[in-house]
Amino acid sequence: MSPNEVKILIVDDDIAVAGLIETVLIKEGYQVFTANDGSSGVKKAGEVKPDLIFMDITMPEMDGYEATSEIKSDEQLKSIPVIYLSGRSADEDGGKAFATGGATFLMKPFMPQQIRDIVRLALGVE
Repeated sequence: MSPNEVKILIVDDDIAVAGLIETVLIKEGYQVFTANDGSSGVKKAGEVKPDLIFMDITMPEMDGYEATSEIKSDEQLKSIPVIYLSGRSADEDGGKAFATGGATFLMKPFMPQQIRDIVRLALGVE
């Protein structure tokens, strides 16, 4: 699958973080969609049916765990890999991230190369 065929959804209430990820992914050729809160992310995932989701954990109203649980409860969306994003420690979020269906976990702050690498890993491409 070439990058221009891959749809990636970024769900993060921090515009700067979402913008950084979006910029990196667009430069790599991916189709990128964004949502700025959990409930919008659930809705956007249903509309777009992305191949991969970046999901912030700490968001107002509906956090990333709740949003991911809703997404994963949809038969058409349950196999989408979710990369959780967090500014808290892996001790706080790491275990819960995997228990709620996350494919992996990325600590903020992160570097552009980490975004590229984690996308390739999650999608199983070289």
